[in-house]
Parts: sequence; structure tokens; C-alpha cells
Amino acid sequence: MQAAIQLLQLLLLALPAVVKAECCVTKACTLDCQPGETCALQMVDCIRAPCPPIQACVGTTSNPNKGAEGSLKCTMECGDFQECRIYEPDGSDYCADVCAEGRCPKGSICELQEVQCIRAPCPPMATCNK
Repeated sequence: MQAAIQLLQLLLLALPAVVKAECCVTKACTLDCQPGETCALQMVDCIRAPCPPIQACVGTTSNPNKGAEGSLKCTMECGDFQECRIYEPDGSDYCADVCAEGRCPKGSICELQEVQCIRAPCPPMATCNK
């Protein structure tokens, strides 16, 4: 009986904290930054979800990965059956698997499977299934 009471007390402490954390997820950056800086949401590595992004002032220096129109361009060289993509929150490049002709042996079907990872981005992994 004592264990049940302790568990109930623990749940009463933990559940409001989870609900409160979810309500506080920042969707827009509101920091007042210095000239030459802009407010950006940055992903954080954490042990226990939720892991909302934090606001930070980042420099607005010219980015060598920006194209002529100011859009980001991918510069990372990727392996066969992968393509370079840009992770939107921070503009970093990463290689993502693609299902393309020739990836899987004849009679197999290529499928992209979601993966769990510690640090974003977490692109799906291509697998060949019969």
C-alpha cells in the first residue's frame, strides 16, 4: 500500500511538469538581438522529452552555402543512393537515403524506414524488402 501511495505522489509531481513543458514550446523567436544578429530557434540535445528548441541570437554573416537568390544550397558530397539535403532549423547539410532504381536486388522493394536517433536530423533509412 505504501508503494502505491508513493507512486501516486510521484505521478502527481511529474504529470503537471510534463503538461507545463508542452504548453511552453516556443514557436516564434522573440529575443531582441544586437545589430548583425538575428533570433533563431536552435534544437537542443536532451535526455528526456519534450526537448523544445531554445531561442538564441546568432550572427547574420554571409553564408557560403547561400545561392544567388539567398536560398541555401547543399554542398555535402553523398554516397550512392543518397542525396544532399538541408536541415531547415540550422541550415546544415546532411545525406539522406533515397529509393532509386538499382538500389535493391530484383524482386525486392525499397522502403524508407523511420529511425530513432539522438540528434536531429534523423532521415529515414532505406531498406530492401521482399
